[in-house]
Amino acid sequence: MANEVLVVGSVAFDTIDNANGSVKRVLGGAASYASLCASFFAQPTIVAVVGTDFTDNDRAPFIKRGVDLSGLQVKEGKTFHWGGSYDKDFNTAVTKFTELNVFKNFNPVLTPQQQNAKAVFLANIDPDLQLAVLKQVKRPRLVACDTMNYWISSKKESLLKVIKRMDILFLNETEARQLTGEYNLVKAGKLLLAKGVKYVIIKLGSNGSMLVSRKGIAQLPPYILEHVHDTTGAGDTFGGGFTGYLASLKTWDTLKSIKRAMMIGNVMASFTIESFSVARLAGLTKRDINKRLKEYTSMLSFE
Repeated sequence: MANEVLVVGSVAFDTIDNANGSVKRVLGGAASYASLCASFFAQPTIVAVVGTDFTDNDRAPFIKRGVDLSGLQVKEGKTFHWGGSYDKDFNTAVTKFTELNVFKNFNPVLTPQQQNAKAVFLANIDPDLQLAVLKQVKRPRLVACDTMNYWISSKKESLLKVIKRMDILFLNETEARQLTGEYNLVKAGKLLLAKGVKYVIIKLGSNGSMLVSRKGIAQLPPYILEHVHDTTGAGDTFGGGFTGYLASLKTWDTLKSIKRAMMIGNVMASFTIESFSVARLAGLTKRDINKRLKEYTSMLSFE
């Protein structure tokens, strides 16, 4: 398919506590959120690893959305399990435990079909693994990646090699400042452009998202919700929707397309934060998405 997206990252279980309650061992992981979201715009294929404790029920949301699971390796042992809690503003997750389990030895090996993917989304994983994937893919039209503070502090050199080969880099405001040493986000974005990436997308949490590129700069607000249930996976959803939408276009490399992708990322993330895990995302329809996009566009209008 012309609009296929290869999603490489973690499929995990999450245990979460917040002001709205708690859940144990629910479906999580960056590749889960990203692929499910991308499936509304393109045909995603996951490359990830799970343990023998990953059941048919855990696979059900992917199957419902038509996500290709042929690249989901099953290894003897337990699936990656993360536990965390949030305070009332939902902006910062406090990690209680991280059990890497089979994910500790994750080694993404692509099939010939996966090597020919038209678009690639490298979710938040070790930059050395991201580089390993980049060496295997042939000629993708679009390559995007996400990262986190841990990799910036522990594997900065490898991460900069990844960034050099990226069309789109996703990171949050804290990570942008950490990676560049620059507090001003526009200046931080420009420093990252100088490293070789085409578009820098800075995720601003409850303040939306910012674009820094050679073609222009923009900031879009979030879709405003009255009730936030859980923010886990919002950034991964944003990246998946963004990349999936661009993969569906004949020509993605325009400022207009990137801004539209930001809109879609913001709106899709707004659905994710209405439930624990992928429940809201997996139950969406195209009609739900179009309705909210229309509402979001109306919110931005000054006419």
